[in-house]
Amino acid sequence: MKLKSLALTAALVAGTLGTALAPSLAQAQAKEQFFPLLVYRTGPYAPNGTPWANGKQDYLKLVNAQGGINGVKISYEECETGYATDKGVECYERLKGRPGVALFDPQATGITFALTDKVLTDKIPLITLGYGLAASQDGGVFKWNFPLMGS
Repeated sequence: MKLKSLALTAALVAGTLGTALAPSLAQAQAKEQFFPLLVYRTGPYAPNGTPWANGKQDYLKLVNAQGGINGVKISYEECETGYATDKGVECYERLKGRPGVALFDPQATGITFALTDKVLTDKIPLITLGYGLAASQDGGVFKWNFPLMGS
């Protein structure tokens, strides 16, 4: 449980930092920060994905109940991937244009690989919590990939 809490806190911190790096003035003045939640409540990994998705939502609700992040409220929308790469890319394409998008946490290695080039073009942080490209630890090569914890 502590690891899950640490991971969610790290994701929120990374999202906040990612927004600070974004060039958009509108994002800097946003009263709301959007977190797209790529989840897998269905498919072969649902027994792991469902509690993870529930925990993410609970944590975001808790942050909002306590006033948000420095007064900035968090909005979110779940998009079901079923742990499938093609569905994950569809979710990314649908949600990336939302105002105030903070980051993407794909929760799947295949989706991470598929989004690595897209986030470079779109300048949206992609975080990976204990999975993904080990080479992304070199920020000079993968400027929009942020591996948190191990990779």
